[in-house]
Amino acid sequence: MKVISSHDNKYIKLASSLKYRKYREEESMFLVEGKRAVEEALERPELIETMFLDESMAAEYQISDTSSSPDCYLLPSRLMKHVCCTENPQGIAAIVRKTVWQWEDLLNKTGLLILLDRVSDPGNMGSILRTCWALGVEGVLMTKGCVDPFSPKVVRSTMGAIINVPIFTDVSEKQLDTLHDDLKYAFICTDINIGEKYYSVEYSSRSLLVVGSEAQGVSNELKKRCDRFINIPMNPRVDSLNVAAACAIIVAETWRQYHDDI
Repeated sequence: MKVISSHDNKYIKLASSLKYRKYREEESMFLVEGKRAVEEALERPELIETMFLDESMAAEYQISDTSSSPDCYLLPSRLMKHVCCTENPQGIAAIVRKTVWQWEDLLNKTGLLILLDRVSDPGNMGSILRTCWALGVEGVLMTKGCVDPFSPKVVRSTMGAIINVPIFTDVSEKQLDTLHDDLKYAFICTDINIGEKYYSVEYSSRSLLVVGSEAQGVSNELKKRCDRFINIPMNPRVDSLNVAAACAIIVAETWRQYHDDI
């Protein structure tokens, strides 16, 4: 493997720039850190631009060095810390190209879609994406105001879901119109105060679940688009659930209904 020892190397500069949303969007790339996350990324080797190993920890990782393998560079610990966002890097990281999802492909599918409205906590976003991957959600749509799903904290939380779940950010009103009016998706809104019990609803083959922000819930504009409302019965002494937990509970019910033969 080749060794990089300078901050001026083009890959070091690229990796450092990916800490910022502006450059992640310009380059259509993001940084993955840690053993498990990189292993997940290696399931899609065609997406990996390059990899980094801390030279002091390289013996811990079995990285093949063949003509078909992603380029991998050894870094001194000081450079690995410069590249990574975590305080104590695990000694392995990768620059990954964003998966390109086509809106037209989504329109040809049936199943559950999730619309996240201004979900701003990286940990919640990561957990939601992981849940969606595990429970067969066909796509995750996001309104403006959501945290960047490719930010380092979200990527660490998704544990691989970031490259496997179709994600569409800054979804437009026209796109929502297409889903609701043309494709007849049922828009189902979560609300802690009104609506039906989430498990009493029959989720159709084309359902879109609207989940709101941690602080404000679903916006009034989106509520006006929705066909029905659901809530999760719970202890009245608890005012609300974490948005990731609430999403997981409801998505698990849709999975049960869609896969009642399992």
